[in-house]
Amino acid sequence: MRQLSRIALMVTLGLMVAGCKSRPFDGPTVEAFNGRVVRNGEPVSFPEGETVELKVFHEKGQSFGIPLQSDGSFKIGWMPIGKYTVMLNRSPKNGRGAPTRYGVPGGLEIQEGKLDYTIELGKGWKP
Repeated sequence: MRQLSRIALMVTLGLMVAGCKSRPFDGPTVEAFNGRVVRNGEPVSFPEGETVELKVFHEKGQSFGIPLQSDGSFKIGWMPIGKYTVMLNRSPKNGRGAPTRYGVPGGLEIQEGKLDYTIELGKGWKP
């Protein structure tokens, strides 16, 4: 009887531990994708040393940061599928000057199976 009680306790504890592992997002995701930002369909670049990031806000409330390269391209790993509101954040080289933010019109929609994205900054964006 004690042996059976120990086994039941071990199984219960094992299930509790397994249940405590939380996923960062409860829903469908993609494993990786890449893309670039453009203005009026033309590639956008940023000064070397400037920190540039797309801050994306998922429709379910979570936010993520996508770092941009100086040529306006990005590669990102795991992300939830869905619609995002997008903000372009720029911090000048060496921390000199104020950071700037720009709301990207149209946002972004991550779709299952799509691996390459182009994000249009729109006519309101100024380099």
